[in-house]
Amino acid sequence: MEKQRTSVALGFFDGVHLGHRRVIEKAVALAQGNLIPAVFTFTLDGSAPAKKQGVGEITTLEQKIRILKGMGIQQIYAPDFSDFHNMSGEAFVYQILKEKMNAAVVCCGQDFRFGKGASCDAAALHRFCQAAGLSCVVLEEVMEDGEAVSSTRVRRAIAAGEMEKARLLLGRRYCLDFPVEHGKALGRRLQFPTINQPIPPQMVLPRLGVYATMARVNGKVYAGVTNIGVRPTVEKGMAPRAETYLIGFSGDLYGKEVPVAFLSFLRPEQKFDSVEALRAQIAADAQKADQIVKKALQEEKPMI
Repeated sequence: MEKQRTSVALGFFDGVHLGHRRVIEKAVALAQGNLIPAVFTFTLDGSAPAKKQGVGEITTLEQKIRILKGMGIQQIYAPDFSDFHNMSGEAFVYQILKEKMNAAVVCCGQDFRFGKGASCDAAALHRFCQAAGLSCVVLEEVMEDGEAVSSTRVRRAIAAGEMEKARLLLGRRYCLDFPVEHGKALGRRLQFPTINQPIPPQMVLPRLGVYATMARVNGKVYAGVTNIGVRPTVEKGMAPRAETYLIGFSGDLYGKEVPVAFLSFLRPEQKFDSVEALRAQIAADAQKADQIVKKALQEEKPMI
């Protein structure tokens, strides 16, 4: 039986923002039931393109895959960059797109680069695809506020704590989605138990401080207060982590991956003179966050 051909969206797709979505949605639309909607992306475990070195990632591979599948993608090929970075552009089209992925149609954005040293652009992709008997569709950039939507802009917004801007560019709320680890139970002693999620060093770091957030646990959405930081009042030298107090939640989430969606920045992280002052501030933060989340839930779907 002949292997079914694919309609492939090409890109790293970090964040899967509105610009990426245009490319992916086109690949899904062109499949039209006759082709398998697919994505070629890659990981950065072994090496990274020059322009991505030292740049924090917005989404983990697991997050990316979940979002892509939610958009209708049925097949994902995600080798490490080191596995193909020395390929010529022509070899990439023939060996990966035509032979490995059995592509019939290929979609990319205007800024797509490939081939050794990123030597080939979207126009070169179109030429190589034509020679290989593949269709190639190049999509225009998505503009927002007079500027192209990009992963760089999303990272900039997250690093500045501008979560509404990040939402506008992503088309959904920015989420942290890491396994919950045991902390030192300080939040529990403060009567505000938190879920603790260390932020991996390869990920973009949100502005340090306190945020109104929400999380879905066992099908229910809880308002939350999330501190991104290093506990300046009680601990020194700690790596950044997200500590989230879920208002009204009681239970054990250790080892589980809990997506925490960010709504708005409340205040910078600060050092308090006493644990009592810290407790009072957390209570005030929780009240404010609860109001923000309730308003958001009235206006929108909670999160993807």
